[in-house]
Amino acid sequence: MFKPSELYQRNGNGNKCFGTSGLGETDKPKGEMIRRADEQSIHLAYFDPSEGPVPNPGMGVNGYVFSDHMHVGYTEAEWNRTQGLPPLPLERTTFDQMMKLPYVDNLYLRFEWRDVQKQRGKLELPDAWKWVLEAAEKQGKRWSFRIMNCSPHSMSENGLPEFLQGKLKMIPYWHADNVPGPRPKYFPEYSNEYLNWWGEFVSLLGAKFDNHPLLEYADVSGYGFWGEMHHYARYTPDGPVTNYQPGTPERVEAIVERLIHDHLKAFPKTPAALGLHTADYVAGQRAFERGLCWPRRDSFMTNFSTAETILAQGLKPGSAMLWETIIPGVHNPSDLQKPSKEVLPLPQRYFDIAANYIAVGFNPWDTIWAHEHCLDTYEILEQRIGYRLRPSIVWRRRIANGQDEIAIGLRNDGCSAPPGQLTIQASFPDGSNSTAVLPMGEPTPGAMKIYALPLLANADKFGADKMIGLSMNIQIKGKNYPVQWAVNKGQTTDPFILKVPLKKL
Repeated sequence: MFKPSELYQRNGNGNKCFGTSGLGETDKPKGEMIRRADEQSIHLAYFDPSEGPVPNPGMGVNGYVFSDHMHVGYTEAEWNRTQGLPPLPLERTTFDQMMKLPYVDNLYLRFEWRDVQKQRGKLELPDAWKWVLEAAEKQGKRWSFRIMNCSPHSMSENGLPEFLQGKLKMIPYWHADNVPGPRPKYFPEYSNEYLNWWGEFVSLLGAKFDNHPLLEYADVSGYGFWGEMHHYARYTPDGPVTNYQPGTPERVEAIVERLIHDHLKAFPKTPAALGLHTADYVAGQRAFERGLCWPRRDSFMTNFSTAETILAQGLKPGSAMLWETIIPGVHNPSDLQKPSKEVLPLPQRYFDIAANYIAVGFNPWDTIWAHEHCLDTYEILEQRIGYRLRPSIVWRRRIANGQDEIAIGLRNDGCSAPPGQLTIQASFPDGSNSTAVLPMGEPTPGAMKIYALPLLANADKFGADKMIGLSMNIQIKGKNYPVQWAVNKGQTTDPFILKVPLKKL
């Protein structure tokens, strides 16, 4: 079994950071100020915030392509009526219509195990998965997924692939009255045999997709409804609702630890998302505390607790916070409202909790409807969600040791920190460059922080009319991406490179 501390060490960055104190020199004691008398400086440029969407890795609006909620309903009556109906089939024309919409940053898939594997040792991708990969590679869209070991909304008795039917002990359960398909449905017992089969399946997924450059995260799954680590159901027709499958309370810690271990082993390069309430288990607490998994929370409801808030706001630097969805036209399922073109009151809650991701709806029909009726909600989300970075002020400065530097007053105008480690690069007219590696997860939202890049000793040879290019990239676990600057569009022709003049002191 894995030791989370060992995995944490392996995932640590170990890189030297410039400006660790936010003030420039790494050889100064943390917190020591650079005195005004020790510095000569001149302003090179100013940059104002962008007013529109700035899509970047590790953040954005998720567009659900396929999920366990393939039905619609935008009033209380419609919602209640459609919950027990069979799922709607997804046509390519509907997916293509969704792909033409502007506010879809990350394509998200949620299939049952039986949909993705038909025989041992081999994956068999559904059509919608193929459409997502095609769109991602053609349009540069990022994507993510979860495989459900069980879904109460399934039209099948259980989520096992065909080759495992009849091979594992199954436990019946009765969920809510408004789910479709046969009753009862069945969980597999969480035996070692089941965990071995699931681990083998996850290793197939990792072998095929971990290296995909546009796969942004993959959900840890394998336990509970929808793979979300909960079991609130009746295990006899008239019995009490319980959150544990019979026989598992004394084993649940080992089960959860095994599932996290097998997932992290299969996906060493891709961030893992894990249901936030997995913090009820020691293995889940460790995964969040050590930055092994990104927490993902269900839709915002009144049962969102102070404990969850504290966990979400105390994440290890470099983690992202994911929120499931705003249901278009309504506040949430426990407080349904009539459809409205007015802005929903929920987005501010996500900003206050420092979310990196949020979705609007559970399927392409929801996404399309929301673009038609709740566009203001999308626009507000795209303006605030995640991180938005710009250099408010760029200086050239000379400090007491005689070193000339480019000092960047970096501002994060978003609601959350970058979920990884940023590197800023200054490119000079002769093709040379210098870089600064920022501390993991910086800059956080709020006050401007200063980071310094060394300036070439003979930089003045280029002339004061020459320009320096400023760019940045982010390392998110095992993947590296360029990052767009969130600056006013009138101040740059290329969102990935900002030009500043090389003035003399």
